[in-house]
Amino acid sequence: MNSTSLEEERASRVDAGFKGFAPSTFGSTLDEIVAGQPSLFGGAFVPPIMVLRDEALRANIETMAAYAREAGVELAPHGKTTLAPSIFRRQMEAGAWGISVATVSQVALCRAFGIPRVFLANELVDRAGIGWILDELARDPGFTFLCYVDSTAGVDLLAEGSAARGASAPGGLGLLVEMGTVGGRTGCRTVEEAVAVAAAAVGAGLPVVGVAGYEGGIGHEIEPSVLAAVRLFLEQMREVAAHLLERGLLRDPASPILTAGGSVFFDEVVAAFRAPLPGGSPARTIIRPGAYVSHDEGHYEELSPFTRPGAEGPRRLKPALELWAQVVSRPEPGLALTNVGRRDTSFDLGFPIPLRLRRATADEWLDATGATVVDLNDQHAFVRFPPVLEVLVGDWMSFGISHPCTAFDKWHLLPVVDREHRVVDLVRTYF
Repeated sequence: MNSTSLEEERASRVDAGFKGFAPSTFGSTLDEIVAGQPSLFGGAFVPPIMVLRDEALRANIETMAAYAREAGVELAPHGKTTLAPSIFRRQMEAGAWGISVATVSQVALCRAFGIPRVFLANELVDRAGIGWILDELARDPGFTFLCYVDSTAGVDLLAEGSAARGASAPGGLGLLVEMGTVGGRTGCRTVEEAVAVAAAAVGAGLPVVGVAGYEGGIGHEIEPSVLAAVRLFLEQMREVAAHLLERGLLRDPASPILTAGGSVFFDEVVAAFRAPLPGGSPARTIIRPGAYVSHDEGHYEELSPFTRPGAEGPRRLKPALELWAQVVSRPEPGLALTNVGRRDTSFDLGFPIPLRLRRATADEWLDATGATVVDLNDQHAFVRFPPVLEVLVGDWMSFGISHPCTAFDKWHLLPVVDREHRVVDLVRTYF
């Protein structure tokens, strides 16, 4: 990691561009705010505000790192979930191989903060992006960059960029032939097509290092038909790798890369890629989950291999994101309006989930079980609650969220809080 960039981030000052921070904090650096360990409810913050629970964040990072170590696979967490270099640092320090991203801009963010190994889990076809990445590889011999390719047209664009620099492809570059499913996202649809793309890359002097795919688009339901389709897809990836080995199309035949594994089926990926490929070559497996770092109270709580119903084993992920809002109106019996809405939270895979109430006038906490968000406007949540729950105007209400990937992007600076809701860190995002 580039410590200078992280130090510069810590020295940056809070201003009105960071929602949830009270004007009393404006002009203070991130380090100055953290040094004071202010309470979330002590006047330094105004609702709505999203926070990270420090204990859960640390536990989740270590849980996935330990799983990867024990499974004998490498971990390249998908950085698009958080786009937070300070969290990337925690993941790298816990043993991650590198960081996965989705766009050239995200590659540039990783490089600005000194990430030495970046995996673009996408095709690279933009000429300006190709040129910058090739130049970055030439500038820094310690930089490793992997990306997908799924067409001979994509190969031609990469080859043109390399030829324009008058040199062979940099040693840190590695291409992965991507497999996809019919009707799905990017990726070759047949084994024959994949082999042809690999042959074109090698013929153009570009290094092919393995096979990639994303099984998460096949389905989210944990049911036999979806699991069967996921396993069939992963077996097809193995078949492609076997053909590439047989034809001598891989740069390192002793260590071919097989990479897949979002946040729902990474256990299936580990199981499918465990056995050696034909000829005895052990696959170098890289998994790329992203949502595990914060987990959630909804979508991934139900689907993650560690936490879904029927999951076995000691590992657990903990919801790390907590959204706080204030009750601003009680216009009807059993209805409260809070000042959090679509501008502040994910809602594509479920509305926020009420967890607790905190009285505005005292350190009094109530369980919000039974309350439900029934609708969201831009800046209001409609909360229905049972008669046994007394909800007052001015109360703070906390919510769990479903789907962290569309929650982090709503916040550019998130307080990290301990069990007493004292701020112990601040996490900057770069969406």
